[in-house]
Amino acid sequence: MNFRSTYWWLSASLMAGAAWSALFALAGLAGLGSRYQPLGDDASLAPPVPVLDLQRATSQLEPVSAYAEIAERPLFNPDRRPMPVEQGAQDSEPVEAESATFDVVLTSVLLRDDLGIAVVLHSPSGTSQSVKLGEELKGDLAGWKLVELAPRKAVFEGASGRKEAPLRVFDGTGGQAPTAIEAPPAAEQPAPVAGAQPAQPGAPPVAGAAAADSPEARAELIRKRIEERRRQMREEAERNRGNQ
Repeated sequence: MNFRSTYWWLSASLMAGAAWSALFALAGLAGLGSRYQPLGDDASLAPPVPVLDLQRATSQLEPVSAYAEIAERPLFNPDRRPMPVEQGAQDSEPVEAESATFDVVLTSVLLRDDLGIAVVLHSPSGTSQSVKLGEELKGDLAGWKLVELAPRKAVFEGASGRKEAPLRVFDGTGGQAPTAIEAPPAAEQPAPVAGAQPAQPGAPPVAGAAAADSPEARAELIRKRIEERRRQMREEAERNRGNQ
């Protein structure tokens, strides 16, 4: 193909393109596409929304028994077999937490016509607290309520039932040693009776000294200490009642 033929084909292509452009320009001036416009807001032109009747709808799933194979052949187990359930922990009876923690000792009881107070000792923690009849304990024993009070017992009620705490009675063991009784000064000692023989070394003690060291005397001393302690507790309870 020589230069003349190439020039002729190029000129013909440009002339054809210019003719098509002029044709579309004349069509546009004549009104091509000018009659296009959106439709108006007419609800009747919109298609109706389908109504679903859920009462007539049916599930495409099979019964539960049809999927039992899924449980028998777990997907994520390497051998596609269920893993055995370990026995032992599930067979043992559960221990109630409240029953394990309710370890109290009733140390004192104060009863009046219009007042009842119990003093309890929580054995695991070693803390002591007083509670009025009808009120709940605090701290580690929260949730237990004093429902009954007698001279030698207290009954508490909680989520796991009723628990009875007997009054702790001193059995003569433990505690502090009795206070030693010092002899009076020489000036206060009674003068020896005329004709009385002085006490010889190794002689048996007199009846008064033996009586002071007898079990009855020690029991009487312990009883007085208990009464003094109870008196102090009553006074403390009265002061607490007056501050409320």
